[in-house]
Amino acid sequence: MSDQDQALIPADIAGSLQKYDDQALAAVSTGGFLPRLQLMISNSGPCKSGAFPINHYAVIENQNNVDVGKEVDMLVIVWRPKAMDTSGDEIIVSHDETSQLFKDISAKTLEKNSGCMFGPEYLVYIPSVKKFATFFLGSKSSRREATAMNGRLGKGATLKSRHCESKGFDWYSPVCVACNQPFELPDMAEVAAQADKFNNPPVASVEVAPEEDGTEQAR
Repeated sequence: MSDQDQALIPADIAGSLQKYDDQALAAVSTGGFLPRLQLMISNSGPCKSGAFPINHYAVIENQNNVDVGKEVDMLVIVWRPKAMDTSGDEIIVSHDETSQLFKDISAKTLEKNSGCMFGPEYLVYIPSVKKFATFFLGSKSSRREATAMNGRLGKGATLKSRHCESKGFDWYSPVCVACNQPFELPDMAEVAAQADKFNNPPVASVEVAPEEDGTEQAR
C-alpha cells in the first residue's frame, strides 16, 4: 500500500467519528437532481471516446456514468410530462403540458437539430444500484415505449433496446418489457417521498441535458 493510501486514522475510530452516512452525502452533492437512467448509444460522448460500452444503460449522476448493463431491471413508480430545450446557454425544462412554454418546445422538435425534446419522464427505482432515478422518453422513437412503460406503473420492468432504421439512419432505442426476476424493493415511505417531489416540480427549471438518440425528424 502506498503512503497516499495508508489510513492515518484507524478504521474503528474513523467509523465512530463519522456522523453522516452515504445517503446524506448523496443528498448534498447532487444539486437537487435525481440521477438519470439513459441508454448510451454510439453517438454518446462517453461511447465515442471508448469510456463506456455502446448500447448499455447508464445511471448518470454528477457526470459519473455507472454501467448497469444491456438490460436493467427497475420498479416503475410514476410519470410526468417533460419538455426540454437545450439550444440556448441555459437548458430550459417544463413539466406543464398545458403551458405555452411546453407547447413551444414541443413544436420546435419538428425543426432540424433544434435541441428540443418532449415526452413522458418516469420516476424509477433501480435495485442493482439501490437508487431512484429519472428516465426520459424524449425522442420520437423512445416515446413509442410510453404505453409499455405506463403498463408497468407500480410493477417491475426490464429495459432492453432494439435496432431501428429509417431514411439512411440507424440507431438503438429503449424497449420496456415485464420483469421476470424478483428484486429487493425500496422502503415504501421513501418511494412516497420521492414520488411527491417528482410530482411537484418547479413550473420551469434548468437542468443537465441528456444525450438523445439523434434528431427528432429522423427518429
